[in-house]
Amino acid sequence: MMILIPENYIHKYATTFWSNTTLPEPVCGIYANKPGVYGRVSVMQGAVSYQAFSAADAPTPDSEMRIEAGAFLATAPSQWQRIAPLTEDTYFMIDFFADPEVKLQGFGLKKVLNAERGVE
Repeated sequence: MMILIPENYIHKYATTFWSNTTLPEPVCGIYANKPGVYGRVSVMQGAVSYQAFSAADAPTPDSEMRIEAGAFLATAPSQWQRIAPLTEDTYFMIDFFADPEVKLQGFGLKKVLNAERGVE
């Protein structure tokens, strides 16, 4: 199922670029975007696996997709998910979008997000 980010939503912030060696531990596990926040995984090099889960403690993913270099995937708000590099040269990032009226604060990965873009 293709996820579309609503047209009126704006770019709120982005992660740094991650590789196999710099991917933070929380992203390696199962996590969810905040309610009302869409993600967009962009792969610059290599490939990643995107897995969607029905719950944080689900033993297996409901779906899995391979995202190749040059492609991206939008992720739904509150969707339990996991992203894993599939190649040694993987290089990717995640952008986050929300309603213009929503002020985002304290995302769970705040230590690895770009603080210059307003994430505290």
